[in-house]
Order: sequence, then C-alpha cells, then structure tokens
Amino acid sequence: MLLIRHRVPAVWRPVLMLAVVIAALLAVAGAAPHAGAAAMQDTSVTFRVQATTEGETLLVSGSAPQLGAWDPAKAVPLGTTASSYPQWTGSVQLPVGTTVQYKYLKRSPTGTVTWESTPNRTLTVVSPDAPVNDDRWNVMPVAATFHATATTSWGQNIYVTGNLPDLGNWDPAKALPLTTGSTTYPLWSGAHQLPPNTTVQYKYLRKNPDGTITWENGDNRTVVTPPKGTLTLNDTWR
Repeated sequence: MLLIRHRVPAVWRPVLMLAVVIAALLAVAGAAPHAGAAAMQDTSVTFRVQATTEGETLLVSGSAPQLGAWDPAKAVPLGTTASSYPQWTGSVQLPVGTTVQYKYLKRSPTGTVTWESTPNRTLTVVSPDAPVNDDRWNVMPVAATFHATATTSWGQNIYVTGNLPDLGNWDPAKALPLTTGSTTYPLWSGAHQLPPNTTVQYKYLRKNPDGTITWENGDNRTVVTPPKGTLTLNDTWR
C-alpha cells in the first residue's frame, strides 16, 4: 500500500481502491460454490433384509452410484451370521437429502443373478440419523405418512419413534424427523416405509435446542399396517 500511495497520482487512488474491493468480492463469490459443496453431508445408511437363501449371496443395488447404478457386478454385498440368519445387513454412504431407488438380488455360487420381482423400493435420506431400512425379500413395504399437530417454540422440532427398527426402536437419536413450514405449521409431517401386516407402536417426541427430549403424554399409539399400499396417520400432540 505504501507503493500505491507514493507512485499513483491522487486522482486515480479512489479508482484503484474500488478495483481492489471488487476483486476481493469476486474472490469470495468464487469460493461460495465450494462452501456449498462441502455442506452436503454423507451418512451411513443401513440396509437390512429378511431373506432365505440356498447357498446364494444377498446384495443390494439401486439408482445411486454408491449402490452400483443397477449393475449387478457393482452391487453392494450384504452379510449374515449363523445367529442372525435369515437377516442380512450392509451399510452404504449416501448424501443426506438424496432419494434413491433400490432392490435386493441373490447371486448363486455359479454367478446366476435373481432380482426381487417386486417394484423398485424408494429411500429418502432425510437426516444423518436415518433409521435402518428393515425390509423383507420380495415383500413391498407400506408407505406410511405421519401427520402430527404440535405447537413448538423457536428451535424445537418434532420426531416420531416406535417399536420397529424402521422407527428407531424407541431411540430418540434414531427417531424419524418430521418437518413443517410457514403455511402448514403447527402440522408436522414425515414419511417412512413400514412392514406390511404389522402391529406398530409409536409415539411423538419434541427435541429442544439444548438436546433434551420431551415425550408426549399418554400410552403408546398403536396401528396395524395394511397388507400393501399406503398408511396415513393423523395425530395431535398430547
């Protein structure tokens, strides 16, 4: 800056200073996309499926590159043990906020691939604490939508959890987050897949900004999921 002060005529100094400011602003703007990209967060999504096999390996594939983009050769293998069979489990890193379609497949020792005959499954990664996907081979889940009317203070959010792995097994850290908006508040909503023909117990909870939890009053809510299709629950916080 000393060189500028002594060598640049006074009449040009304001113009030069303006150019320096503009250059700095452009540098910040150029860095903005990188900051936005860094904000996209990956989380570990667990796929768990009940499936009997006869010497085959169970895998999951789907529309995302992390799931092999429907290529059986790049599908993600799942694992099981003598104590957990016929339950197979595996985890994949997926970006929060993404929606993928997926399916399970079996691979025989000779390399023959058998896909599920049901339609593609759909998964939306709603948060870093997304619940486990608890599926059953060739059985389509029920698309359940939770609606809860609940008033909150600034910074509070509403969640739902229950007695199934799909709903976090009563663990508030794995509960399904509900969302609201300026035009829908105090109605909070969220969707998740649940197993068909299953008795589900669930309850809503409120998470405070400091991390503390407030459960709604009363007994657990109970619903039996239909054999197929959709399920909509309309509740009011108690």
